[in-house]
Amino acid sequence: METGALRARPLCTVDIRLEDGAPLALGRSPFRNRRVSYIAGGAVDGERLRGEVLPGGGDWSELGAGPDGSALTLIDVRSIWETHDGAQIYVTYGGRLVIPAEVLPAFRDPAQVEGLPEDSYYFRIQPTFETADERYGWLNALVAVGTGRRTAKGVRYRIFGLE
Repeated sequence: METGALRARPLCTVDIRLEDGAPLALGRSPFRNRRVSYIAGGAVDGERLRGEVLPGGGDWSELGAGPDGSALTLIDVRSIWETHDGAQIYVTYGGRLVIPAEVLPAFRDPAQVEGLPEDSYYFRIQPTFETADERYGWLNALVAVGTGRRTAKGVRYRIFGLE
């Protein structure tokens, strides 16, 4: 193995339910075009991490557009997860969501979005974990990445720790 090579080890799959309705569109200000989606809850499942996503966090995303008509989103999520054994973990992540113009109508339709091929849009995140619980202290030093997929009720992430 090459020195310095990255290896990704599965950490968990996270299903996040968003509050019903469209995101709150704050509109284009002099600074950005922001919208907010609130987290209603969710589930964390994996060999190394499992529990639930607590209600109350959200995504303060910024919208943009590519020269080809694609929708570009800067993701900015803050949430609290609680493990199956009671540890609380503050989870934040940024990322990128790029939706080609021809995919956008199906992506926005909850009845069609789950039928979209996973490679029809680009959805990547980099979560950061923070906890005071010693059992999960290893998360404080972990660099993680994830792939995202929109679901009818929210989003699903497959998250990997880099070693």
